[in-house]
Amino acid sequence: MSALVKYELIEHATFSQALSRLESTVKRGLAGESLILPIFGPTRVGKSELVKTVMADNVPKVVDGIRRMPIVRVVTPVNPTRRSLPIALLEGLGSPRYNRSSSEELTRMACELIKITGTRVLVFDEMQHFAERGSRTAAREAADWLKVLGEEMGLTLVLTGLPLANEVLIRNEQLRDRAEAVFEFRPYNWNHEGEQLEFRRALLSLTEAFSDAGWVIPDATDLDYARRVYAACLGRIGMLVKLFHAAEHLATNQRITEQTLVRAYAEAINTRFLEFNPFEGNPPVESLLGQGFARMLTEAHMSVPRAVAKGVAS
Repeated sequence: MSALVKYELIEHATFSQALSRLESTVKRGLAGESLILPIFGPTRVGKSELVKTVMADNVPKVVDGIRRMPIVRVVTPVNPTRRSLPIALLEGLGSPRYNRSSSEELTRMACELIKITGTRVLVFDEMQHFAERGSRTAAREAADWLKVLGEEMGLTLVLTGLPLANEVLIRNEQLRDRAEAVFEFRPYNWNHEGEQLEFRRALLSLTEAFSDAGWVIPDATDLDYARRVYAACLGRIGMLVKLFHAAEHLATNQRITEQTLVRAYAEAINTRFLEFNPFEGNPPVESLLGQGFARMLTEAHMSVPRAVAKGVAS
């Protein structure tokens, strides 16, 4: 069994905060409130795990011969429109038979099915698709469709995706004003004392999972080693797991060394935010970690902390 299977159960600080916010919103939605909660962040920070967690706590059940689905996840179409969105919703509800129906008919079908399934919370994933392609007019109309759906059906909407999805709220002030404050699922910043500590706690938890499974692995309390690991994933816990998942398969005799991690980084991490392999040579200095962190945030359309930006500029 993979040592990382146990790691799936370890929650880091930002994940716990996001989960608390999401669970509270879902609880209120199931109780009848109509809310909109946006959760945006770069890839590999834990957004998908958040959704999986609340979905697992609210699984569909058959009651009196009817399948009840309190929460439904909808994958936002690559080109969201007033027609493609209700089609995606119908598919999420388990009814993809839409034939050549008009957008109005599709919406009516979806609303009727929501009443039957007793759905109270809709999770729209990959919301960045609203801003990535297509016309602004179509995207605004699609966002209007979301707002009206939530209001008329009294539903709670959870919007997840990359930070670019913020454009959806900027372009549609009515949707923005209806929504709760965005929860920014940010990676950990090594150059912030508290965030560095949280990252190192996550690394320690992962190390303990390997040790409990009988593995020999470098000492997570060693600062230089922790700095190398951070450089490899730049504060994204999903990338941390990916790195060690690769190392696990490259290791021999259940032993992970820094040389194992040299290969794991080279083969599994392809971000190029740093121009070197952090497990080779001297441990990276804080300024290089800041530069890589800033590049990663910029690519993700996230703001760079002032202290980090100042350090990069100097």
